[in-house]
Amino acid sequence: MTTLTEQLRAVEPRQVAAWLRTRGWTLVTPDPERVAVYEKPTGDEGPFVVELPLDPSFRDYTRRMGEVLQVLVAASGQPATWVLTELRASTFDVVRLRATGPGVGAGLVPVELGTRLFSLTRELLLAAACAAHETRPVYRTRKPAEAVEFLRRVKLAAPEAGSFIVTVHAPVPPVLQTTLADETEEPPFERRSTLMLARSASAAREAAQRAGLGEGADPFVNGTAQGISANLLEALSGFVDGQDATGLDLSFAWASSRPAPAGTPTALHLGSDLAPILQEGARVLRARAPRPDFELEGIVVRLDSEAPDAGGQVVVTGQIDGQPRKVKVPMGPEDYALALRAHEGQQFLRCEGELVRQGRRYHLERVRHVTLLDDDGDTAD
Repeated sequence: MTTLTEQLRAVEPRQVAAWLRTRGWTLVTPDPERVAVYEKPTGDEGPFVVELPLDPSFRDYTRRMGEVLQVLVAASGQPATWVLTELRASTFDVVRLRATGPGVGAGLVPVELGTRLFSLTRELLLAAACAAHETRPVYRTRKPAEAVEFLRRVKLAAPEAGSFIVTVHAPVPPVLQTTLADETEEPPFERRSTLMLARSASAAREAAQRAGLGEGADPFVNGTAQGISANLLEALSGFVDGQDATGLDLSFAWASSRPAPAGTPTALHLGSDLAPILQEGARVLRARAPRPDFELEGIVVRLDSEAPDAGGQVVVTGQIDGQPRKVKVPMGPEDYALALRAHEGQQFLRCEGELVRQGRRYHLERVRHVTLLDDDGDTAD
C-alpha cells in the first residue's frame, strides 16, 4: 500500500500549479524561483495562501507538499485522498474502461480474458490516435508515427475497484495562454486523440443503433469523418462480444490543465446486442476501403483501347482475399504494350497500385511496376 509520504513525493509542482490555475487561485509571485505563492480569496477571513515548492529535489519537499495539501483540503472542503487524486490527474486525460459480463468477477478475470481486454484497450487507443492524425475507413499495417508515439506516452494506472476497470492516463500539455484568441488554436495531438476516442466511440454506438433499425451500412460509412474506422469497431465489439464480456462502460475525465470543449462526451455504454452490428460495420468498411500498395498478379482477359499507342484499359483476373476477381487496370502506352504481350503470349502480368472496390467491381488506380512473369513466376525479359 502506498503511504501518504510516497503520494506527496509523487505529486509534481506543475500538476499542483495547473490544478490551482483552473480553480480560481492567483499567482502572486511574478517570478518565482524556489517557491510559487498562490492566493484564493475567502471573504472577511482573508485569503487562503499556498506556498508551492518548485523543486522536488528539496530535502523538505515532502513536508512542504504536505502543508500545501492541508491548505487545499481546508479550501476545498474535500478529503485529502480526493485532493491528491485531483492533483495527480490535473495534467492527464483519464479514460476508464469498465468491462462486465459472465467472465468478469469483482476485479478478477481469467488470464486469457484479461490479456484480451488490455490488447483491445491498446487497439482502441491506437484507432483513435490514427483518426486524430487523419480519418480513414481502415488503418492497415503502417500506422502514423504520431499515433504510435502517442501510444508510447500513455500510461496504465493501478487497477481500480469494480467489475474490471482498465484506467488509462494520457498526458496532456497545459494551456499556457489565457486570451480568447488562443482558445481557437488547435489542441495538442494528445488531447485531439482522447477527444477523438470519446467522439468516435459515441458516433460508433449511434451508427450501430441506427444500422440495427434498418439504415444499413450508411451510418458507418458516413461516420468515417467522425473517426469511425474498422479498427475502432473491431476493438469496441471485442469488449462486448457476448461471451465472457458483455458490456463496456467508457468514461472520460478531462485534464483540468486544459479544459475540454463544451458538449464533449464524458460517458457511454455499449452492450452485447451491438456486437454483431459493430462487427458487420467493420467488415463493410474494410471491404470498401482502398488498399494502397496492392500487388495484383494474374492473366490478362481483356484489353480495351481505341488507340493502343496512347494506352488503354486492361482487365486482369487475379486473387483478392483468396478468391479470383476481375480487376480493371488503366495503363499508359508502355504498360499497355506489356499487357498486350502478356495476353498474346498467355503470360502472367504483375502490377502494383491502389485497389478500390466499387460495388462488386474492382479497379486498380495509381498503377506502377507493370512487369511480365515467366512460367516460374520470375520477371520475364
